[in-house]
Amino acid sequence: MKDSAKRLYVSLGSLIFISAALYVYSSFINPEFAEIQRLRGERQGQMTLLADYQATIEETNRVIARYESVSALQDVFSEAVPQKENIPSFLNQIYGLAVLNNVLVDSVEFQYMPTQSTSATSLVRPFGTIRATVRCASGYDDIKNFTKAIETNVRLMDIYAVNITEGFRDDPILAYTLTVDTYYQME
Repeated sequence: MKDSAKRLYVSLGSLIFISAALYVYSSFINPEFAEIQRLRGERQGQMTLLADYQATIEETNRVIARYESVSALQDVFSEAVPQKENIPSFLNQIYGLAVLNNVLVDSVEFQYMPTQSTSATSLVRPFGTIRATVRCASGYDDIKNFTKAIETNVRLMDIYAVNITEGFRDDPILAYTLTVDTYYQME
């Protein structure tokens, strides 16, 4: 066989090998490469979606924690300023504080004060005021402790006025008339 024939056969073999390689590349590798790119894009999209879900869950947990603390704050506020008048609780607190401070309560009278209105766009709900006139008798130190206990009580109460009259001549007991305002949330 001549050298030129050998070169021709080698050249044809190389050409067949190159065309076979191109056929394999275009038939098998190129579609798989496109599939790999699609899968990479899908994976990236899922990772982005997962990150978004995690961020949403974290934000939801923050909001839930914030509203749980707000509801706890609402509960505390409802103890200080109840949802309704709740006069039995108010009476119980007055009498309890009186007993603790050695004050004898003679009578308690209630008067509903005018409601303070707010605008329709205001976030603050209107509140009502109950004015109680408490007639009691005790010594000066006891009434001083009693008024301090009223103003530092859990329920929001303000002493509006104090009237002191002479009690008994032989006793250091005085008669007091306390005017106490307490507040409640309107519905």
